[in-house]
Amino acid sequence: MQHNRSYIMDSHILETFPVSYSYSDFTNWSKEVTGSHILTCAPANQQELLAVVNWAYKNNYHVRPVGMKHNWSTLTIANGDNNSSVLLVDLTKKLTKVSITKEGEHGFVTAQTGIAMQTLMTELEKQKLGFYATPAPGDLTLGGVLAIGGHGTCIPAAEEALAEGGSYGSVSNSIVSLSAVVWNAQSGEYELKTFKRDDAEIAAFMVHVGRALIFEATLQVPRNRRLRCQSYVNVPAKELFAAEDSGQRTFTHFLEQCGRAEIIWFPFTENPWLKIWTLEDHYPVTAKPVNTPFNYPFSDNLPVQVSDLIKKINNGAPEFTPDLGKAQMELVSIGLGATLSGDLWGWSKDLLLYVKPSTLRVTANGYAIITRRDNIQRVLNDFAVKYEEMVSRYKERNSYPMNGPIEVRVTGLDKARDSTVANAVTADLSAIRPVDDKPEWDTAIWLDILTMPDTPDANKFYHEMETWIYSHFSGDYATVRVEWSKGWAYTDQAAWAADEVMSKEIPQSFGGSWQHARDVLDKYDPHYLFSSPLINTFFNSEK
Repeated sequence: MQHNRSYIMDSHILETFPVSYSYSDFTNWSKEVTGSHILTCAPANQQELLAVVNWAYKNNYHVRPVGMKHNWSTLTIANGDNNSSVLLVDLTKKLTKVSITKEGEHGFVTAQTGIAMQTLMTELEKQKLGFYATPAPGDLTLGGVLAIGGHGTCIPAAEEALAEGGSYGSVSNSIVSLSAVVWNAQSGEYELKTFKRDDAEIAAFMVHVGRALIFEATLQVPRNRRLRCQSYVNVPAKELFAAEDSGQRTFTHFLEQCGRAEIIWFPFTENPWLKIWTLEDHYPVTAKPVNTPFNYPFSDNLPVQVSDLIKKINNGAPEFTPDLGKAQMELVSIGLGATLSGDLWGWSKDLLLYVKPSTLRVTANGYAIITRRDNIQRVLNDFAVKYEEMVSRYKERNSYPMNGPIEVRVTGLDKARDSTVANAVTADLSAIRPVDDKPEWDTAIWLDILTMPDTPDANKFYHEMETWIYSHFSGDYATVRVEWSKGWAYTDQAAWAADEVMSKEIPQSFGGSWQHARDVLDKYDPHYLFSSPLINTFFNSEK
């Protein structure tokens, strides 16, 4: 269905287009996925949305909903110029309505999917509501977050109880109901259909990886809490990633203390940047109160020292990579002190959102390792040992493919029992859905390795690491699923290109839920209107 067509033909076809339109270029967050002169519109309401969708169906266009484009994988469009039969539907301009209802201390929010997460969380805060954990950027749409199972970092601290309306999993696990654009065979048109959380078919839409278009969703939300976020730069990686939870400064120790933690470990440095978030309703006298998000300005704007090193590396001097890692960590250490941001206290929104669009744009792979909570330290140690061995080996041949940090987060799984809806179902394609025959596995460890786009040997490094991850976490004490929004299925040359991972590893990692999702999504979009070449590939479709 992807084919070239002349602008003259387009002009003739577009005489029947139901709303105003334009042509726009597409560039994702890391600037690695681009497309030019793509038909684009911004429907104002449900009626206009359905009108453009049905126009696209009748005129052999694919419909690709567009949010903030803060994504790495090519789920929206193919990279390059082969997007002449794509219609981009911009949800951010007008499909942003939100309403909130309270039930005691928790509540429910119904929002159109073009709303930005920062806007949504601001509205929730006004009603004394707030999520347990969310992705760090504020410039994500609700629709984008739900499509890929967006997550933060959060498991229960020791003796912490789940609050009404809360979830330790992804944002998708908070869905109560949603309205999707689906095919009606009797009318021969696409229409809106509402699915509730106890409907088995909603499982395919809660995390749909771009294979559907969600117009609106209702989510449960717990009461808002104040958090304290403390940063540490004096804990060596060898302690954080120790083989066993035997000391007072292992990652597991911090998780037991607070349940919410993140590691950012720059290459060729000894001490990572460790952040921990603690539930803290009362003001700690040593903390800095904040009432706005994005409280690490030093990480949002690069100083000349760092940008000069990046230029040298990009201009063919990879041996400066160790200096870059050390400079970035020094920037963090100095910045935390200079901005008094090493110990912050405020409402959840202001401490959970901390990545701005001006942050250094890197590429990233991403995997969720599913295991028992008491295996967290073992997983991290295995991974850290492998990573350091690979970095050293590549360095010996003057290759520095990884010039960005490792990022580690930990969440619970997307458990249906967290839902306020009786007989709720679990998202089929959530990377952190429970493993069918391993009910004791209750934790997901998110591993990302970042580097600048087009770094020599990066894909080769990612391919080797991915191969090891799949073979090492092979089911005896852990298993692996891809993080949909990041890079995966690597060959030595490219991401999203390894046939074995696409056709075997990914489907098998989801068990029977993979086929269920495919069947339901095919039922409600038999024409693959909501699809892209990448989606067609891993769903093994020729449409």
